[in-house]
Amino acid sequence: MPPSVALLPRNSAGRPVPGNVAWYEPDDDGSILVTRDTELGGHITCPCTPGNGTARFGEQCPVRQRQFMAQRRCGLCTQGIEPTAQLVFIGEANAPYYLEPPLHPLCAAYALQVCPALHAAGESIEVALTHSYALAEDRITGVSADGTLRRSVFPFHDLAARLLAVLEFYLAFPDTPERLTGSKWLAQGAPKLLP
Repeated sequence: MPPSVALLPRNSAGRPVPGNVAWYEPDDDGSILVTRDTELGGHITCPCTPGNGTARFGEQCPVRQRQFMAQRRCGLCTQGIEPTAQLVFIGEANAPYYLEPPLHPLCAAYALQVCPALHAAGESIEVALTHSYALAEDRITGVSADGTLRRSVFPFHDLAARLLAVLEFYLAFPDTPERLTGSKWLAQGAPKLLP
């Protein structure tokens, strides 16, 4: 386990919880909280605090997700990734963009080896290796009659989008990524975890 991951809050099973994962208190009713300010316009907020309540693996805190994306921070260990350092996105094969924040290579190698969801996905999981990425905004534009949220992708910091739609997440578009299956990257180029 990378030392920075060892410092993360743990779930009830003792597993470290990635920094972008949402936490729920016992009295949380699951309501979506929306607020507005001049920087983001309408946006979803989240009152969760890492380590308090129950971690919801597979569900991201929108506030921390946006912070990590905008500040180039690792979605697992929460630490910054140097501006010139290689970073890793993990997702489906040939994904045009990523919803999960970038990872340090060592954190990505650790996640691919211990995360049950990534392990279960097998060869359909791909890593995108890059040094930089561009951001866009995933905003909610409405709700259909059946309660499904309608979404659109807007340019990053688009002034009109702040008035038209509610920001939930940032989307990362890697610049000229090198793409490999997760298993191939682990076998050939990923940093090795010390025993």
